[in-house]
Amino acid sequence: MTKKLGLYLHVPYCAALCSYCDFAKTANHTPDVTQKYLRTLAAHTRLWLNSPLTSRLTTNRISSVFFGGGTPSLFGDELAPILKVVRPQLDVGAEVSLEANPDDLSPTKLQTWRELGVNRLSVGVQSFDARALTLLGRSHDAGLARDRIGAALDRFPNLNVDLIYGWPGQTADDWRQDLAEVLALGVPHLSLYCLTFESRTLLGRKSERGLIVPPPDDDAATFYQIACEILADAGYDHEEVSNWSKPGHSCGHNWLYWQDHHFVGVGAGAHGYLPSDDHYGVRYAYPRNDRVFGDKVSEGANEGLAAATCFGELAACLGAEVDSDRTAMSWLTELVGSGLRTTRGIAILSAVEHCGLRFVPTVSVEMALKTGTLRMDDRGVMTLKAEEWFREAAWCVEILRSCVA
Repeated sequence: MTKKLGLYLHVPYCAALCSYCDFAKTANHTPDVTQKYLRTLAAHTRLWLNSPLTSRLTTNRISSVFFGGGTPSLFGDELAPILKVVRPQLDVGAEVSLEANPDDLSPTKLQTWRELGVNRLSVGVQSFDARALTLLGRSHDAGLARDRIGAALDRFPNLNVDLIYGWPGQTADDWRQDLAEVLALGVPHLSLYCLTFESRTLLGRKSERGLIVPPPDDDAATFYQIACEILADAGYDHEEVSNWSKPGHSCGHNWLYWQDHHFVGVGAGAHGYLPSDDHYGVRYAYPRNDRVFGDKVSEGANEGLAAATCFGELAACLGAEVDSDRTAMSWLTELVGSGLRTTRGIAILSAVEHCGLRFVPTVSVEMALKTGTLRMDDRGVMTLKAEEWFREAAWCVEILRSCVA
């Protein structure tokens, strides 16, 4: 398989912090702080893309760019210097996505993003229910979300909406109503996430102190099944456990993560995954603190950049932390865990052989193959029934137990 190359750019700034979000973000910023950060983001992107190591990967060009956050939609023309760096290396028809809040979808910004080359938006609505919006700490209301998404679709027909289910007090009818709202708008791509109560978030801390009670797992499973049924009837392809799309609107950047392609990650808290000599890949992550992002370059790392012989050295020169404990099983675990919950599955037989192992199904895997819960085609590609994607972690364990020396 020819590897694609993507680019992830992290913008950690928000107008306010949501109560559920555990991503690298801050609401403590000023124009001076954000301008300095965006200049550094452009500089780091240039260093990555102009490296001789990366240049060898971009003969097929960059297939997708994703601005994540934080809330990159806080910015308009300020993103121009970054895209100016990226544009010469973009593939024809490359997907350029930007995460946005409904509040920021003004006519001026929509026009600016189009002119800069953004061609896909991912809008964090999370819910149209007033109770959920308050609980989740969102700043918009349902009416604003409807109006702004409708206007955005006129300029960005390739648009995703994020919704969250499994919030305390939510009923099945509440969830059906949220789905009905987004379907009525004609949104072509949906990302539906079960609420998690992360310890570093406000909701996580409240849960730990007993101030709120997460709903039982059975409720989450019910909501997932409701989504599967409603969206199938509405003509959406269920491409991954949390993602549904109308034909022609699948997110190309997502598939980089799900199918072992490579991507450069730049910015505070950003992760990257690039080739290595052992063919199991280099993973790296920048520190989450936006105030120290880029300090390494100013300390004279340019000589190290020119001398770097592998992507691990290059990432370290730019101030990122490299995962030095990767093994064949690290790679295989990631491949199985991400691919098993997609329509395209995993080329399990070639992957196991690549690791110097054999595939000997456990009793559970053997039974699943007989009943059709797991399927294996004549190319050795394994897929899991979509109804089981919600339990992907347990199936991942069973499949890894089937990979033996």
